[in-house]
Amino acid sequence: MKKVLVLGGYSGIAQAVLDILAQEDTTLYLVGRSEEKLNIVKDHLQSIGNPLVFTKSVDLNSLETHKSLLEEAIHQMKGLDTLFVCYGILPNQKELEQDPSKVVENYFTNAISTIHFVSLASNYFEEKKNGTIAVVTSVAGDRGRKTNYYYGSAKSCLDTFLEGLRHRLFKTNVKVITIKPGVVDTAMTQNIDKKILVAKPEKVARDIVNAINNSKEVVYTPWYWKYIMAFIKALPRNIFYRTEF
Repeated sequence: MKKVLVLGGYSGIAQAVLDILAQEDTTLYLVGRSEEKLNIVKDHLQSIGNPLVFTKSVDLNSLETHKSLLEEAIHQMKGLDTLFVCYGILPNQKELEQDPSKVVENYFTNAISTIHFVSLASNYFEEKKNGTIAVVTSVAGDRGRKTNYYYGSAKSCLDTFLEGLRHRLFKTNVKVITIKPGVVDTAMTQNIDKKILVAKPEKVARDIVNAINNSKEVVYTPWYWKYIMAFIKALPRNIFYRTEF
């Protein structure tokens, strides 16, 4: 039985992933701020499958809760095989430009809190010489762009951390997976101007589960974002700075 700790248990992408995991022989431990939303997800999962589901209402920006949360999840599930991190915020770029005092929450939620929790979990996995850490970041972290560089720079920080952690754990049996979605049709993106290349969470979820099952290292989802971002990263600065994306 696979034992999975999910940070961000009611995010749009996480719910789609959980719909798949609920069909497998899985024990799930879901974490999020809202106890009500966690219970809704729990009831749904148990209606479509037969997973054992635990929930915990925690503000993950409270770093002092991380150690006890990890220990409780391991105790309740009698072990831990996979940590799946899938939470964050999408700040309003213009608001942060006008009021830099608001940037702290962006970096704390989108980078620091995840780095702190993953650091604790990586020590657990390294000691038992087995496990998977899968973290959702974003294609926005691949290059700083004027439309979302606060969000993108937080995700870039997370990407670099995960790459270093993967390097550290390379000789162990611990897998570190970086998942880079493009724009996904979820509640988090409901206020942005969606035009093209918007993915359904179900498609992204299938890519994520496949990445976890096959221990991939870096996954762009949907697949075409790998080539779109390669093109964007390759643009010379004097051309890139004239673009509007």
